[in-house]
Amino acid sequence: MDEKYTNAREHFFAAIRSLAASSDSIQTRLINANANILNVTIDEFDGDRELKFKFAKLLDLLAIDQDDMETVAVETAAHMTDFEAVKVADLICDFYYEIT
Repeated sequence: MDEKYTNAREHFFAAIRSLAASSDSIQTRLINANANILNVTIDEFDGDRELKFKFAKLLDLLAIDQDDMETVAVETAAHMTDFEAVKVADLICDFYYEIT
């Protein structure tokens, strides 16, 4: 497997496991997934403008306010409708697919 994006792949895979391996609400699973995704930095995608843009968009959906992303991500996910949370979960899975 390509060494590029190794850290991001590890964290996104853990996020996907959080989304898939729980009977909790989709919002709670997304909160757990966020803990892994927020360990990835946008700088990891230097050199790939499209991935950098997609990751930034995903971060915007997870935590609009950039002051304390972890707290904001929890609050944002907790107040999402099921439809919104599923949409974000789909984006997480799609992004993982693109970096593998």
